[in-house]
Amino acid sequence: MKILITGTNGQVGHALLNTLTEHDLIPITRNECDLTNLNQIKKTIDYHQPDLIINPAAYTQVDRAEEEKSLAFQINCDAPKVMAEKAREYGVPFIHFSTDYVFDGEKRGAYIEADSTNPLGVYGQSKLAGEQAIQTIGGQSYILRTSWVYSHIGKNFYLMMKRLSQERDEIKVVSDQLGVPTSNLFIAQQTQKIISQLSSENIGIYHLVPDGQCTWYDFAREIILKTTPTFNINNLLSIDTDQYPTKTTRPKNSVLDNSQIKTAFMLKFDDWITELKNL
Repeated sequence: MKILITGTNGQVGHALLNTLTEHDLIPITRNECDLTNLNQIKKTIDYHQPDLIINPAAYTQVDRAEEEKSLAFQINCDAPKVMAEKAREYGVPFIHFSTDYVFDGEKRGAYIEADSTNPLGVYGQSKLAGEQAIQTIGGQSYILRTSWVYSHIGKNFYLMMKRLSQERDEIKVVSDQLGVPTSNLFIAQQTQKIISQLSSENIGIYHLVPDGQCTWYDFAREIILKTTPTFNINNLLSIDTDQYPTKTTRPKNSVLDNSQIKTAFMLKFDDWITELKNL
């Protein structure tokens, strides 16, 4: 299968490129295609005529998005809309990745796909707009929401905690926000299994995260135990969100329920701690 993958310099795109090796892959970076240039997106897809389009590329600067709203919407909404249009035109499947930030975090318990969305900031709003645009286009589209993505590359919480635990004697981490850490490797491996089962019968939105849930503090603790065993774990201190102010309000609860994707594609997941150990 000929698969066009965007954002292959990013965390998820990089993992997909290294995992889907049995396919004919077309890696697309910003150098090959500027996602703010809609005509260039169309020409790129027309030129390659892939059998499947996968779009992990995104504007992910949560705080900066408040000042770059137009850019965030161009990349997170307008670009995937054009990809969905092209996928429908060629009659091929389209896999797009979205985020837990489409929710406001006020729910008690894990979010299911049918729950009402209410993003708190521009980033979440732009990602939700992308979801809605794709669904309006129709076709054989799959929206995979994930959360707290981390890996060995780029900028992410895993690498930040690894670095801080090697540079500092004391670290403070928020302990009143809940979510599900999700490695880029987990996303790529599950996407690989999903691809072989794509059909017009299972299109839609799915939550792609490992089992379990934790706070940022819990996540930090496991990262440090894995990467920097010499760090005195007693010096990892928990704080409340209001002690670590950010420009954009984060959801207090962004735990995603993954039961629907496991049923639809006959998948079995490990919990987030096991996935972290496997990275």
